[in-house]
Parts: sequence; structure tokens; C-alpha cells
Amino acid sequence: MKKLISLLPLLLLAGCKAPQAVPDDDPTRQYEISWAAFCRAHGYQINNSSYQVNNEYLDTWCGSVEEENALRKAGLNPY
Repeated sequence: MKKLISLLPLLLLAGCKAPQAVPDDDPTRQYEISWAAFCRAHGYQINNSSYQVNNEYLDTWCGSVEEENALRKAGLNPY
């Protein structure tokens, strides 16, 4: 318990970093934008990750002109 208490200030300071800017080519950011645009375009809830929705996303959206346009609209280069 004493070790945990003595490490607490260090743990708190470790979390006090300035926010880092996410690069535009970050695949996670591109995926989030793509997924959100897909859900809007197809009428799905953004948190619906069922097999059917994921399958449709992969089969019909990924690499499509609509996805590229959504990424460009968000200011990202889809390539």
C-alpha cells in the first residue's frame, strides 16, 4: 500500500501531458471518420457493430467512391 501511495504522484504527473495532435494519416482516425460516414449514409447507429453491419461496411463501403469523398470532406487524403 505504501508503494502505491508513493507512486501516485508519479502516475498523476504521467497523465498530465499536453494533448498530442493526431496526424492526418492516422489509420484510426481515418477508420472512425469512414465508419461514421458509412453509418450516416446507411442509417445505422454509430455504435452498432453487429456482424451484418460490419460485413456491409467491408463489402460495400471500404474503398468506394463514397468513402473517399467522405475522407476528403473531412480533410484527409484517402490514399
